[in-house]
Amino acid sequence: MKAGSGITGFNLYGQTKFIQLLGAHWWRRQLAGQCVVVAVSPGLIPGTGLSRGMNINFPANMPDAKPIPEGAASILRAFTRDDFPEDPEQIFLTSWGEWWSKGVYAKTLDKALQDKWCPSKEEIEREEGLDSDA
Repeated sequence: MKAGSGITGFNLYGQTKFIQLLGAHWWRRQLAGQCVVVAVSPGLIPGTGLSRGMNINFPANMPDAKPIPEGAASILRAFTRDDFPEDPEQIFLTSWGEWWSKGVYAKTLDKALQDKWCPSKEEIEREEGLDSDA
């Protein structure tokens, strides 16, 4: 994703969340046996500035909105969890502290997409013309 690509903020938000979950699965595969990778949703947190430049205003009184400290706490709780699902692909923890079923994010389980959107440092440098061998 590049700045100035012309993609609207609302579409870009959803696309980047998808790519982030692809990345979490990629890291889960790379670090298997070394650590547990968890993707956490802090929930809708108005006031963070996340929607700046997107022409979207999230009112603070939305039914599922959470204050910043509560969203941060949901992320921090992931570090002390020990109730991991048996299925290593079930890595998405909601802001309510629930493990979502893989059916909710099934498209992110595609290993080819995970690999495509998680290029190596060398691939990025080569694509951007920063490769020292070029």
